[in-house]
Amino acid sequence: MEEQYRAWRRKMLDQHPDQTELTFADFRTHVMQGDDNGRLLNYVNANIIFQAGVDFESKPMLVFCACSLPSPNEVDYERLLNLVLFRLDEFVESDYTVVMLSSGAKHTVGWQWMGKAYRRLDRRYRKNVKSVYVVHPSMWTKLVFRVLGTFVR
Repeated sequence: MEEQYRAWRRKMLDQHPDQTELTFADFRTHVMQGDDNGRLLNYVNANIIFQAGVDFESKPMLVFCACSLPSPNEVDYERLLNLVLFRLDEFVESDYTVVMLSSGAKHTVGWQWMGKAYRRLDRRYRKNVKSVYVVHPSMWTKLVFRVLGTFVR
């Protein structure tokens, strides 16, 4: 995300040379609002990733609904990934559990995007995930987890 922030900052400074105070918070606000006045942000928080209580050890339980991903033709998946990461920022400082709902997905992501998304998950996102539960995995989901499982260990 740091590279995206730097690229955005360079672009904004080229367009508005008088602005010198462009912080990461400004970048975050820009990404969250986007061109749709926050509609995608609301969709992500309500339908794609949300907290569903706590698990038996009182850790927050996040539900990731891959089955609710919008069409890549309608949504910029880079922005979508940023919004998901911003949402995860609220939980990464302590232990948490992820429940992934994957069956019935109309839109699946490609290998290239999956690789890019995984590379964007730095250590602070991965170190406190204590459990990942996949509910009704599709063949695609099983394949992705099997392939990634060989590299992640």
